[in-house]
Amino acid sequence: MSRIEELILFILDRAHKMGIIDLSSFQLFKIPYLIQIFSLKYAGTKFVPDAVFMRDQNGPISVDIYSAVERLEKGGYIKKEVKENKDYKKPRHCHSLAKKMPKLSFTKGEEIFLDNFLIKLLPLTQSKLKEMAYNTEPMRSIKEKEKGDSIKKGAVLDFSTVVVDPDIVDVYSDKNS
Repeated sequence: MSRIEELILFILDRAHKMGIIDLSSFQLFKIPYLIQIFSLKYAGTKFVPDAVFMRDQNGPISVDIYSAVERLEKGGYIKKEVKENKDYKKPRHCHSLAKKMPKLSFTKGEEIFLDNFLIKLLPLTQSKLKEMAYNTEPMRSIKEKEKGDSIKKGAVLDFSTVVVDPDIVDVYSDKNS
């Protein structure tokens, strides 16, 4: 199982444990994106190194997440249900765990890291998640390049723009040795 598949399962499992029965496709794009940002900021490395995020109409998306969700559905790990949504004009594609989650390869430290952010991210509305995603360095950078032009849909987001927390730099630098 790929790391992105494991992350999606972990997110759905934590949502379920918090009493959130399902997550929208929107949430399954924004939450892993934000986890990637937080991982760079606070651990100095990408949580899912091979995931590529691109600019879309509603912020960052990833073909890797689409593929992972499809594989998890085919494997019977998650199920998708289309539900009407009164708050939005389009139906909501809802994802939830379909069977007991397999043993994941995350370390205890990675689980603690994820839990620290998921407890804050999972209860947020879609508009708040979108706002958070748009306020990240890669999205601000691409929006700056757009400057009134049409959006650069499909442009790969540049994670090198993410500023690492200075305390992390101190931990990993030689000056403290």
